Amino acid sequence: ISPAAILRDGAEIVQLLEHSNISVSLAALELLRRSPDAVLQQHGAEIIQRLQHHDRSVREAALGLLRTSPNAVSLHGAAIVSKLDDPEVAVRQAALRTLQILPRALQHNAAIVSRLTNSSFAGRHAARGTLRKSSGAELKRGAAIVRQHENPDRSVHKAELDLPRLSPSAVSQDGAAILRKLDDPEVAVRQTALTTLGESPDALQHGAAIVNKLDDSAVVVRHAALRILGESSDAAMQRIVLKKHSPAIVHKLDDPEVVVREAALTVLGKSPDSVLQHGVAIVSKLDDPAVSVRQAALTTLEKSPDAVLQHGAAIVSKLDDPAVAVRQAALTTLGKSRGAVLQHCAAIISKLDDSAVVVQRAALMILRKSPAATLQHGAVIIRRLEHQDTRVREAALALLRVSPDAVLQHSTAIVHLLAHSDEAVRQAALAVLMISPAAIL
Repeated sequence: ISPAAILRDGAEIVQLLEHSNISVSLAALELLRRSPDAVLQQHGAEIIQRLQHHDRSVREAALGLLRTSPNAVSLHGAAIVSKLDDPEVAVRQAALRTLQILPRALQHNAAIVSRLTNSSFAGRHAARGTLRKSSGAELKRGAAIVRQHENPDRSVHKAELDLPRLSPSAVSQDGAAILRKLDDPEVAVRQTALTTLGESPDALQHGAAIVNKLDDSAVVVRHAALRILGESSDAAMQRIVLKKHSPAIVHKLDDPEVVVREAALTVLGKSPDSVLQHGVAIVSKLDDPAVSVRQAALTTLEKSPDAVLQHGAAIVSKLDDPAVAVRQAALTTLGKSRGAVLQHCAAIISKLDDSAVVVQRAALMILRKSPAATLQHGAVIIRRLEHQDTRVREAALALLRVSPDAVLQHSTAIVHLLAHSDEAVRQAALAVLMISPAAIL
């Protein structure tokens, strides 16, 4: 049946809602789900009556129908909220999901909040989902819940902490209560407390408490603490906290878990001073058994050009790492210091013969920091104009553009490429010659 037909015959379909046969009532509710919103508004009262039906499936289907119409939910919010006390869990959940579609319906959030202590986990979960639609102002009532820590149900504690995550101001207001949950015996609660705390722009005001969780027995908690330290929007406070607590973060470089070691390196990279100060510890991670940690160590070192220059030899050793991503990262890191590029030019040039195209391209790109190297090794670079990969040819061309002297010096070899069988190579050679017209003459 088309929506137009339902609109025309809406009154007759609605009458079927009262049929003694439950299957007919359910079929009528299903038909009405396809109807225009105007039908639901017009016959909202009749649909609401189905919420009192003796059969659970009819009550649930009626709520599902109302969920398709924000206007109907707005008009009949109180009746829907009454179903939060339905004896059937499925109906209570359906009521919560229906209320989620319209923030205005959350004028009833006091009733919804009470469901956070529901004996059913599914009921508590649905209540939290509904409350997430609420504005920060409406969540003020939730502040009282955050302080109800005497409840023995840990899933309720986690629900309490989920509430202020929607409102940074609420997190600031209830910071003390949230901090107490950092020592909760349940891992999930400690993790949620940290994540909730991280929603506040003032999270690092509690830097010492966050750093203390770096020694938590749970990986997810240690990782959550490092994420807060590394993702703070308060750069000034972040520098202060890192300066004061960097030894504790460095200690996490030896954590047994890869994700924690990675996160610790990322946090240290937020402060160039910390990178330089703890360069030796960071460099030690270049030999970590995990590829991602070796890569993270290089990425961290590049935040301080002075550290790159100071530890250049160790970084160069990673140019022969078995992992392509590490070799590429080593080149990128060396490129952050012109002094390091000049000092280790021969090693960088050697990577033009690397088995991985991305490594060859990375080598060509960082050589732009050394025109002298381009001139000295021009013949090797020009041969890259014949490379089968377009990205390598383009990188070689970009490098030669910044060194007209190299083009002039090797003009004979470039002119020879004009007769190459590959048109792309011929075009690249011509583009290089145009950089230095004297080379053509």
